[in-house]
Amino acid sequence: MENPATPVDAASPVNRWLAWPRVLWLALGAAALVSLTVFRMGLFGDDFIYLGILSGQTPPAPLANGPFDLYRFIAGDPAISVPLTQKGIFPWWTLPELKLAFWRPLSSVTMMVDHALFGENPAAFHVHSVLWYLGVVAVFGLLMRRTLAGAVGAVALLLFAIDDCHAVPVGWWCNRNAIVATLPALAGLWLHMEWREHGRKWAAPLSLVALALGLTGGETALGVLAYVLAYELLGARGPWRQRLLSVAPAAVLALGYLAFYKHEGYGSFGSDLYVDPLSQPGAWLAVAAVRIPAMLWGLLLSIPTELSMMVGDGLTIGVGLFALALVAGLLRAVWPFLSEDERRHSRWLLAGAFLALLPVSSTIQGDRLLLVPSIGGVAVIAMVLTHVWRNRARSGGWRALTGVAGVLAVTHVLLAPVGWYLATSYMVRMTGSADRVYAQLKKDLDPAALPNQRLAVLTLPNPNLNIYTSVAWWARGNPLPRAWWTLSYASDIHKLTRTGPNSLEMELTQERFFDTIFERVHRAGRFMLKQGDEVKLDGMTAKVVEADARGIKRLSFTFDVPLEDPSLVLLHWKDRGLRRVVLPPMGTTVALDYGGLQPPPQATSNAP
Repeated sequence: MENPATPVDAASPVNRWLAWPRVLWLALGAAALVSLTVFRMGLFGDDFIYLGILSGQTPPAPLANGPFDLYRFIAGDPAISVPLTQKGIFPWWTLPELKLAFWRPLSSVTMMVDHALFGENPAAFHVHSVLWYLGVVAVFGLLMRRTLAGAVGAVALLLFAIDDCHAVPVGWWCNRNAIVATLPALAGLWLHMEWREHGRKWAAPLSLVALALGLTGGETALGVLAYVLAYELLGARGPWRQRLLSVAPAAVLALGYLAFYKHEGYGSFGSDLYVDPLSQPGAWLAVAAVRIPAMLWGLLLSIPTELSMMVGDGLTIGVGLFALALVAGLLRAVWPFLSEDERRHSRWLLAGAFLALLPVSSTIQGDRLLLVPSIGGVAVIAMVLTHVWRNRARSGGWRALTGVAGVLAVTHVLLAPVGWYLATSYMVRMTGSADRVYAQLKKDLDPAALPNQRLAVLTLPNPNLNIYTSVAWWARGNPLPRAWWTLSYASDIHKLTRTGPNSLEMELTQERFFDTIFERVHRAGRFMLKQGDEVKLDGMTAKVVEADARGIKRLSFTFDVPLEDPSLVLLHWKDRGLRRVVLPPMGTTVALDYGGLQPPPQATSNAP
């Protein structure tokens, strides 16, 4: 992908393949090819919230959002959260003041268009998402053409096109907002570069318009604005006064957006999954100190970020800092061989990638958050790989450097398509589990009796089912029961004791209730229930019976009817489905054992 001002050795086959526009078509073809993996996926998780709203299903409570505001999940109003808790949309321990509200009108419009044209057709939704993604790849190619001349920019474009951290935003309908926000915002960054690098004054106002349009797609666009700041601080030529004046319009836009965002009640409160940096700066800094190093795994080493959730915070931070030091060391080794432009652009692209991690660290780490950080990440990786390859024949320590760079080439190139397949396969399995549970409930539950019944799901340890089973049931037009309560998300074996005609207790054998991030989506640890606390719902009272230094160990549940009453349906997770509970005699304790199978593994966050 040669800069027009850069001479190309036409005799070199590599240069011919990497020349513009051939490399753009190669990148688009590669992006389309890896994107084929997403067509195996169906609707899942938050998708059903949007499906229900767009289908006109009567909500179980007056919702604060509408078709243009699909991502305002809950606005911090107990008058809304309590009825949603009663109907099982939220778990019984939900903080009444919980707020999870995100302003993404452009992304909402794209979903409205999907539903209006295609109904409930995931394959058509995927085609729409892939087209947005191809647009992102094309604009990234334009950016590389104007910033990194020759093979470095071409390799960066190819790496970006197949980067497996893009798989979930492309394949998951509700996570399309990341692509929708990135495309216009990235065009805004390119236009800013056209203005500043090539003196095209007409590009300046268009850049601001494109960046503003990106912000209507979602908060992801803030990461692109971070690149504008990084460029003016570390990459732009000219005096400081000129650079500050050049970044001022984008800075004013960002500040205005944040002011509007808070004024209109968007943001988060009361959840450990989302930590709002504006309203909770201290809590955000604490989680960002772990989440950012975790995401460096995926950004620089192309190791799935989700693996960090299986290890302690110390190891997570250590591996993240190692990744940063490794790539920085490789960059330092090739620094003498870089052109002045490559040095200049590497500084702001690397800084922009790091700054772009800040807004996405407000939620739990995952590869799906790395779309914008990968803009600078792949550029630096491409710079390292290209120049190490060119100097591989040198003596000294270059053999070791070539070996390290070769490992990065394997993870970023050869394993990237595998990463797409694995990421989408995980979603396929989760979709299959959700569809299987839905089909089972459709068979077992009586629609005529359901409006007068209460469903109490004692255990449902799969975090991708416990939140959304009732949502999917509602979104597909089924009648909701009078109440739907999931009593525990914990993956530990539960000991069930019947303590009275209408009461029972559940105790964990090893773990503690509400000890995982997925149990604290709806109530943060700082608001957690304490021993003796009660939560009273219409027909059920939950109480924390026993807690110790590790957390909540035992819970009791008292219903307004005997446990055998036909209006009360007791279910629990067993043999990969929800089964009827066999009640023990009074005062007897039994184990709810999942049918000899291990509980489903804890999964990564499915919040968009």
